[in-house]
Amino acid sequence: MMGLYLADFTGNIAILIPVIALMIPIVAILVSHQQKMAQIIHGANRQQVPNPEVDSLKREVQELKQLIHQQTIALDSATRPSSSIQDRMTEVS
Repeated sequence: MMGLYLADFTGNIAILIPVIALMIPIVAILVSHQQKMAQIIHGANRQQVPNPEVDSLKREVQELKQLIHQQTIALDSATRPSSSIQDRMTEVS
């Protein structure tokens, strides 16, 4: 009776050994992927160190925006006739 159980057990071992051998690299790949994802998730929540180049570019863009606004205002005021010019034109006609 005991011999019958031993034969079933050895048959199962013969199947389990290759299955376990194939599972080891799969588990290793999954663990590696999980570690990388954890680093990405926790790295995204961290405060990033300010980059001086990015700050410099932001300042330059802000200065350019201000310059464009100033030039737009200057062009608007130059294209609009001032009240003294309009007065002169009405006096001539």
